[in-house]
Amino acid sequence: ACRSGAAWLPCLLLLSLALAPLAHSENLSQDDVTSFIASMEAMQPLIDKHQDFIESIEDPADDEREVDFARMMSSMVDEVKGHEMYDDLDDLVDDFGFSSPEAWARKGDRIVSAWFAIEMEAQPDMAPDIAEMERAIAEMENNPDMPEAAKAQMREMMEQMMVTVKSASSAAKQVSDADKRAVRPHVERLKGRATWP
Repeated sequence: ACRSGAAWLPCLLLLSLALAPLAHSENLSQDDVTSFIASMEAMQPLIDKHQDFIESIEDPADDEREVDFARMMSSMVDEVKGHEMYDDLDDLVDDFGFSSPEAWARKGDRIVSAWFAIEMEAQPDMAPDIAEMERAIAEMENNPDMPEAAKAQMREMMEQMMVTVKSASSAAKQVSDADKRAVRPHVERLKGRATWP
């Protein structure tokens, strides 16, 4: 459809719409950040109402899956799609100026990523050193006194931790300076959010 000369403009428009979610064409504003935090502060009644559903999707086996730090809020919205909680979330975020749960989550992903990036910059020693963890695994593997089952359990735990650290580090590196500037004044308020979904 995009081959004929006359159709290039509609195709270009479709392509730009398809790519729009991938691009952060506009910087986060102070209003984006304060509206997102306010929506999170208003979230408790919704969480209480849907507690059973939330617990049902929090499979303990999922603790081992890789966390995508760049899509934390979007992943949560994906999980509740098709459930009554999605409709309630839609109503809640609309009250704070977001057009949909997806739009709210996209802003939230950027805000949470910027917060992580700020925290990691402030405490560079906070995250475990990957090389150090790899050395610890090698030492453990060479320990003749440690049972194989214990080695396997420790190896799995440390490898999962390394994946998490790499994912968090990767997400933090992708955050723009402008997003960090918008989020920095609100870090304490973000930390005060005791109830993250």
